[in-house]
Amino acid sequence: MTGPTATTARVITGRASPARRSGRERFGRERFGVADELTCYYDRPVEPANVHVEARVPGGLDEAAIRAAVQAVLADEPGVLVRRAATSRWQRGYFWEFAAEPDADPVRVASYADETELAALRSELLSLSPPLRVAPPVRFLLASGPGGAALILNAHHARFDGLACLRLFRAVAAKYTEICGGPAAAVPAGSESAPVSRGPAQAASAPAVKTGPGRVTRIVSEPEQGPAATQAGYGVLEVSWDGLAAAKGLRTSVNDLLITALAITIGEWNQAHDSTPGLIKITMPVGDAAQAGSGGKWANRSRLTAVTVRLSPATTPTGLLEDVASQTGYAKNHDGAQVDLFSRTLAAAPVPVAAKYRLLRLALAIGGPFLCDSCLVSNLGVIEPIQFGAVQARGDDPPDPPAVSATEVWFSTSAHMPRGLSLGVVTSGGQLRLTFRYRRALFSDSAAESFASRYRAALDRLTGRELPA
Repeated sequence: MTGPTATTARVITGRASPARRSGRERFGRERFGVADELTCYYDRPVEPANVHVEARVPGGLDEAAIRAAVQAVLADEPGVLVRRAATSRWQRGYFWEFAAEPDADPVRVASYADETELAALRSELLSLSPPLRVAPPVRFLLASGPGGAALILNAHHARFDGLACLRLFRAVAAKYTEICGGPAAAVPAGSESAPVSRGPAQAASAPAVKTGPGRVTRIVSEPEQGPAATQAGYGVLEVSWDGLAAAKGLRTSVNDLLITALAITIGEWNQAHDSTPGLIKITMPVGDAAQAGSGGKWANRSRLTAVTVRLSPATTPTGLLEDVASQTGYAKNHDGAQVDLFSRTLAAAPVPVAAKYRLLRLALAIGGPFLCDSCLVSNLGVIEPIQFGAVQARGDDPPDPPAVSATEVWFSTSAHMPRGLSLGVVTSGGQLRLTFRYRRALFSDSAAESFASRYRAALDRLTGRELPA
């Protein structure tokens, strides 16, 4: 996989950006939520705050129909067609303003010759956030090549969480189907399968397991070499795991398995780099299930929780799984604040947004290496197929074939330093799709592949698909 600046893919330019609409054509304003505002303070050019959903479709997708579908969804969903209002020097918060039409073309089109070029296009896209001052804060990349079409969504995390992105993606696919003359595919009214579920042996009545104080373990870095510019942005690695059948025999959820395997992998990775693992904290967003359905909000509504474990020579896989299951069950069944106390206090502080940004950056520089979580796992759970219609037949062509389902769906979220790594998970087509998003200041592409290989081996061991050495 190549870096974001090494792409040789052939890019086809899109339409010219329409002019900015005048103030009298704006439809109103809406105050940012706490998590949305905080996302703006985390967002910066070297580590954009964005969410990614991707579907791979065999054959191809029609460019004109994709453009028309995106425009139709923007017309139907004014909550997507927004921009961040201009900010004065002394303003204490941010506001969305609703636009009458897009300020820029949200669809980019490219071609790729092989999977390496596609990976470079994906990494390049996700290494930039959609600008918040330009409506809409989303960008689509339609990449076509020998492996079929890849439709990739890059959405700003200040307006979308993973479930909201999935709903937006489904809306575009449904409009595409209508435009191409296929049967309309409704966006689900309810939610996808719950991404955080408990197995029969887990109790939710006990508080999270106490592990004692200590410095949070950082993943040992193995960064890209060369100029500092190569360490900006994200690398993205997509891998599948086909062990779901074996995972069903466990008395814990798939989500617990994912977190446990990640803790084991961090421990093994650090030990291989001569660093003893200690207190490992893994961020686990708990999504609002309504976000995936037609009644969801265009906002970041995920509640951040953390699972904490301490690895030692006496730790057993079974004991670790039970420990993790106890904590995830408690987090799911006990409501709490969306973000931590420091973040809530910062967002509510009666000071200008510029000062809040500087305070957050200072706090991360001083306390981040000691206090920030080790890694993040965001699991969207089992999703229903995403279907795209076929181009309408003309003349003597045969009747329209049925809608084509995406053969692969992928998802990931941002990975700010000092954490530097996030794991986005979605289950589709009977397989776990794992997307590792990493800062190049933490991992090179080869290091990310090595880490992912260790992770899949940990999943195999935990499910009995591979005997421990």
